[in-house]
Amino acid sequence: MKINTFNYPQSTVNSEANFRVPSAKILHGKTVAKFDQLTRSRLSKNFILRDFLFCTASAAQGLSNFPENPDTVIKAGHALCDRLLEPILAHFGRFAITYGYQSRESMDCDLAKFTKLVRPNCSSPHHWDRFTFGDDVYARIDILPFCVEDGEVDKIEFGNWLMHNLDIDLCMTWTRSNVFCLTIGPMPRRCWVQWGRPALDEPKQQMLMGADYWQRVYPALPESQRPKYGPSFTGGSMHWRGV
Repeated sequence: MKINTFNYPQSTVNSEANFRVPSAKILHGKTVAKFDQLTRSRLSKNFILRDFLFCTASAAQGLSNFPENPDTVIKAGHALCDRLLEPILAHFGRFAITYGYQSRESMDCDLAKFTKLVRPNCSSPHHWDRFTFGDDVYARIDILPFCVEDGEVDKIEFGNWLMHNLDIDLCMTWTRSNVFCLTIGPMPRRCWVQWGRPALDEPKQQMLMGADYWQRVYPALPESQRPKYGPSFTGGSMHWRGV
């Protein structure tokens, strides 16, 4: 299936010149207008930046979730839409974005004091402007596909389509929900891990696509049955250590 591309207009926001991250929890005056202008930045045919900026953790703490580096966040949003969200929308229909961008300020409030002392730069790919790989995009989005939630498409079928058709670094799912947590990055591991509930006798971690697939199954597959993107940069390992 061919996905139509969208020619993005240049952002009307000059982030370096017009934006400073407010240290206060509440935005006022002109800052509100600038933030509103930023949130309307067009990312793709069907998405604007505002779609990704609501963060439950930020809202609960009274924080703005204001991007530290708007240009980098917009770049990450473009990439997520191009590589993941527009193809998913075209193939399966609507989904809810349950977790998009989270600012450093908000993330710091979430981290335990001990964690911040031991790992002061600890963050998450939901922090799109964390510069883990320099200027290369490393970003994460959580979605709830309505076709899976409503029982129209099997959860495993949906995940298999993602892993065989999209340029995904890491896909995480949970037995307790139909949310898909999707990461993109410059050195794709191409892993799919499902987290379970040991208290219910479920495996804590189940690799639905990992080292066994990429090292044993993938090489034996004919070209027509292989994923569109591959192989794995890490041989199916969840870790980049030693790569």
